[in-house]
Amino acid sequence: MYELKDREYNYISSKVYDYARINLTERKRPLIIARLAKRIRFLELKGFPEYVDYLKNSDISGSEFQIMVDTLSTNYSHFFREPHHLDFLTTHILPEAENKELRIWSAASSSGQEIYSILITIKEYQRKTKKRIRYKLFASDISRKVLISAATGIYSKEDAKKIEDRVFKEYFLKGTGNNADKIKVKNRLIQEVKFFRLNLSDKKYNLPLMDVIFLRNAIIYFDHQTKTELIDRLHSYLNPGGYLIIGHSESLSSISDKFTLVGKTIYKRKD
Repeated sequence: MYELKDREYNYISSKVYDYARINLTERKRPLIIARLAKRIRFLELKGFPEYVDYLKNSDISGSEFQIMVDTLSTNYSHFFREPHHLDFLTTHILPEAENKELRIWSAASSSGQEIYSILITIKEYQRKTKKRIRYKLFASDISRKVLISAATGIYSKEDAKKIEDRVFKEYFLKGTGNNADKIKVKNRLIQEVKFFRLNLSDKKYNLPLMDVIFLRNAIIYFDHQTKTELIDRLHSYLNPGGYLIIGHSESLSSISDKFTLVGKTIYKRKD
């Protein structure tokens, strides 16, 4: 195992913070070691001093820096995570949207399971109610790597364990041969999502106003000032009465007074 001394830790954590506002606190030092060890071995370097030197002097294109950010970004996700959010989408948001175009943005989409779960929830609502919902779905992440994965729609067979058979047959394909351990979202679903790279710390986004923004399990990695600035910015990208949905361990308490709590980690824009 490589040793990450203060000099190299401070360089990496400060650079990631400056770029993405991800707060790699001291307790994240073991995570940095574990996740970057593979890069150090791949580049045939001896340890973190050489890796930091490589970033400073040899990474002319910035490609390794981007790989480092991708590697240190937390990208854990699975299908139909935190189902009470999708229940709220079905019982409150979709019925409200029957006479307009609904825009939903998965703002920290990781490898795509979240946005596909949202899309399947919409389609299941339409199937059950026989009502047509007009919608546009957007999914962004800071990591190019996970966006490429999301846009292919290919996942481990393990990801399908909790998906009921009828839903799986309608929206997924089983892998065969060498891909027997894989599943794939059907192309007709993939084509309905606009995937794009976005750094949430940017001051402006090239996006239309949204009706729903999912930002689940992301703000826990930011410091208080960054959280406040980000939530204020997202407020400006929501239509009046729009919803902001965050992760199960997150809260807007002490961060923003521009939203009303209407469900478990579900907030509605005040107007």
